[in-house]
Amino acid sequence: MKFSIVLALFLGIAAATDAQSGIKSAIEGPCVYLDETQEELNYQVDMFSRTLDPRHWTNVKNISKAMKDAGKKPEIYVHTWELYDKSFSFPRVRRYAMVQENMDMLEHFQDNLNQNQSNSQHMSNFLRVANTVKSNLNAKYHDGEFDDPQNHDPKNEDDESPLNKVWTK
Repeated sequence: MKFSIVLALFLGIAAATDAQSGIKSAIEGPCVYLDETQEELNYQVDMFSRTLDPRHWTNVKNISKAMKDAGKKPEIYVHTWELYDKSFSFPRVRRYAMVQENMDMLEHFQDNLNQNQSNSQHMSNFLRVANTVKSNLNAKYHDGEFDDPQNHDPKNEDDESPLNKVWTK
């Protein structure tokens, strides 16, 4: 009995050590190189606007900094509202009061972020509101009325959806 308890403890410690080393190697792993071009910047901004994943925004900041260091002027415009506006399969759904309220709130916080993209408070407010709007629309309109832009990747050539294009201003 004592031997089995000791063995179980030993195996538990060994498993925890392996899990921690896996996490450590994933954190310390090499970064994927991103092109420091306006096209890659547009793609990263588009993916941030679609998925609301802060990792894409980190890529945007890194590419933007590299472009500024090279003497270029990066153009950044978060466009989640525009993507969501085109995501309704029926124009009438877009005019519903609940949709209007959510889209107006999203537009307000997106405009604040685009006015001052370095403000972390604007970013956190935008992410909070955008994620709320996304979950509200996905919960209410899940039978094909709303096609979440997150489900489309512009680099996926097999997806022929109109939402499968990198958004341009």
